[in-house]
Amino acid sequence: MKRVGLLSLLLVLVFPTLSLPTQAATLNLIGIAYDIGGRGDSGFNDAAGSGVDRAIKELGAKFESTVTLGTQGDRETRLLSLIEKSANPIIAIGGDYAPAVETLSDRFPNTQFILVDDASVAHLNVTSIIFAETQGGYLAGAAAALASKSGKVAMIVNEKQSKLFWNGFNVGVRNSKKAVKASIAFANKNYAATAKDLIESGVDVIYLGVRGSSTDVLDEITKLNLAKNRKKGMPMAYLISVTPDQFLRVTPQSKEFLLARIEKRVDTAVFNLASAAVNGSQYLDIIDQSAGIYGHIFGISDDGITIDIRSKLLDPFSKQIAQAKKQALKVKD
Repeated sequence: MKRVGLLSLLLVLVFPTLSLPTQAATLNLIGIAYDIGGRGDSGFNDAAGSGVDRAIKELGAKFESTVTLGTQGDRETRLLSLIEKSANPIIAIGGDYAPAVETLSDRFPNTQFILVDDASVAHLNVTSIIFAETQGGYLAGAAAALASKSGKVAMIVNEKQSKLFWNGFNVGVRNSKKAVKASIAFANKNYAATAKDLIESGVDVIYLGVRGSSTDVLDEITKLNLAKNRKKGMPMAYLISVTPDQFLRVTPQSKEFLLARIEKRVDTAVFNLASAAVNGSQYLDIIDQSAGIYGHIFGISDDGITIDIRSKLLDPFSKQIAQAKKQALKVKD
């Protein structure tokens, strides 16, 4: 495991984006390793691809891309193919690349690897790129509280995400409308059934924080809202989803009940990474000094976390949403 020395730490603290003039000549080709399926997945690959397209158009950046079949052996093979083509840096999309990046970053210390959506590899030539999800949770909480008619909102998470609720969503709710009560529902599968239980208990805005598909939850919300035997006077329920973590299919019926989407701007991150590479620099902020993890946390301040308002219900609250963005910068993971 390679660690940053005292001088390097001081440089990182003063200059979050470090210039690397000795490597500038090798940074003319940027490698990008997409996850399974490649572009067209309506997820991380497409988001990363948008950043690539923008970098080509605006920066004249040159990319060499590859797509993994999914096995760890194939991931190593794909990264090796980019190394053999002298790509530097190499951007790996998704935490499933972490074992391959850890192995190859040892073997090729002069190649800079960038691991998107993962911060587990403690090598100096590995840049970890993650997103301030707690800030996103705060924005979701604020939007949920402002839109709620019943005074009850909830977040569906798995047990590992409890901090995302307590430090993000719950605080966003409380700071935006104290009369609204936020609750947490733990679920590892069948999120639609969990959503149904929440709505039947009086919850009218649900923030789905888990990865996977949010289509079933939105479809369940739509079915309950349009049910003929729906209780008189019961407020309509709405969903706040996360992208690109979740696949969401929206129909003409269901789109009315999508309140907002919290966006992890992978496209912005990839573009900024490409811009740094073109300029012969890289991100090496301290993410976890004790573990030796360096890279960058993209958040609201650098357009790495945004909220996409999808319902007119939030139109009257544009000033409050803007204020919530400023307040979210203060939350801690």
